[in-house]
Amino acid sequence: MKKILLSLLTIGALEAADHNLYQHSVEAVASYSFNSDDMMLKDGSGWGLRYNYNLSPLEAWMPGAYQFSFDYQFKQDYVGGGSSALYRWGVNALWYADNPSPLTPFALLGVGAQFFSDNLHGADDGFFATVGGGVEYQLRGDFSIFGEAKYLYGGDESGFLTGVGIKYSFGQ
Repeated sequence: MKKILLSLLTIGALEAADHNLYQHSVEAVASYSFNSDDMMLKDGSGWGLRYNYNLSPLEAWMPGAYQFSFDYQFKQDYVGGGSSALYRWGVNALWYADNPSPLTPFALLGVGAQFFSDNLHGADDGFFATVGGGVEYQLRGDFSIFGEAKYLYGGDESGFLTGVGIKYSFGQ
């Protein structure tokens, strides 16, 4: 009986960490943005939504998912007066570490665009490049929690965005 139970637990752990099981994922994120001094916008919290199109990579260098992201930073004060909300849309490629553990690290690389509700003190809408990573913990095959950190480089309008969230996967 112990061998059967141990075998079932092992298979369940392997299945829980397999990103190839589901074709789609949606994520809800609570975030905190550390903005560059050149942006003149104070640090602040926000939220985000993500959609992942999961892949079955044939090689280790191939992405495990393509991600479409939206991040919103609540209206924050500028250092020189005034305030602005920040909207960011992006496209990222995700690489998952292939392991049998429910705790899976990942890396991301992408591009995007950001828009200010009020462009004050030289803050300009524009494009950015993203590099980052995080860890995902599988609660079961289709639900997981994750933490991520990514650097967004857009010249003067750069920032470091951290977040935690929940992910639901579907579509076998």
